[in-house]
Amino acid sequence: MTWVTWRQHRTEAIVGLCLLAALAAYAILLGTSMRTAFTHDNLAACIARSQGAGCQNAIGDFDGKFGSAVNIAFWASLLLLPGLIGVVVGAPLLGRELEFGTWRLAWSQTVPRGRWLVIKLALVGGGLAVLGGAMSAIIMWYRAPMDRLVGHLVHNAYDFEGVVLPAYILAAFGLAVLAGLLLRRSIPAMIAALVAWLALRLGVEFGLRNQLLPSSTLSRPCTGGCSGSFGNIGISAIPPETGHIGDLVLSGHYARNRFLISYQPAGHFWGLQFAEAGLFLAVTLAALGAAVWVLHRRGA
Repeated sequence: MTWVTWRQHRTEAIVGLCLLAALAAYAILLGTSMRTAFTHDNLAACIARSQGAGCQNAIGDFDGKFGSAVNIAFWASLLLLPGLIGVVVGAPLLGRELEFGTWRLAWSQTVPRGRWLVIKLALVGGGLAVLGGAMSAIIMWYRAPMDRLVGHLVHNAYDFEGVVLPAYILAAFGLAVLAGLLLRRSIPAMIAALVAWLALRLGVEFGLRNQLLPSSTLSRPCTGGCSGSFGNIGISAIPPETGHIGDLVLSGHYARNRFLISYQPAGHFWGLQFAEAGLFLAVTLAALGAAVWVLHRRGA
């Protein structure tokens, strides 16, 4: 089974290695430049001394030089990539067998089809988890100087660091395997799984993520009265509301001559990561479990 699985999925494995090599080359080029600039401007000492308050010009120059390449372009290009990886690998796993009739040979061997599917899911899913973990490690390495200035909670860092990236890939893979079994066609299964994955991904990112851990509240007295609009929602080099690099400000309002600020502290990064990854892994297990059950219960 291991040899057969490798023969069937070696093209995907080679493409994955090429993708990882391209990402590593990009990371080395940009990461080396960022580290050189970070050291040359002595930003580490400034951050340790004053949370960056004493070197705003240097921070602005650094962000102006590397911000677009690290944040905007990179995030935009990788937004759909975890889902695409998962669905391209997962949808044909059963969909192709059913579409072309090769299930008659694959499922008529001495290995029961339930065991056949579990072994394939374990091997392919394990490979995808390793790929996602390696991609996340590379991104965390090359983004390290930028993360020291803005933290890890900004969307274009959080989504590709820590443990959520492999969880995103596995969730798309699980949904695609189930869609391939139900639709019996690879391409429609890819489309259906990608749409479902993207809906889940955006729903968690913009709706549920900041509910996974309780946010913190900060109360500060108004100076000169409380009036006007409240700004600076989000994250910046030094959120002026909390004064700590990496804090993500969620909301703020005035009440009885005080600012009331709701935010996620920078220290919540790993807690949020494991909670969100657990959610996507639960979706993965539910989808794969449903696929195994359906395959076991019904004939092709």
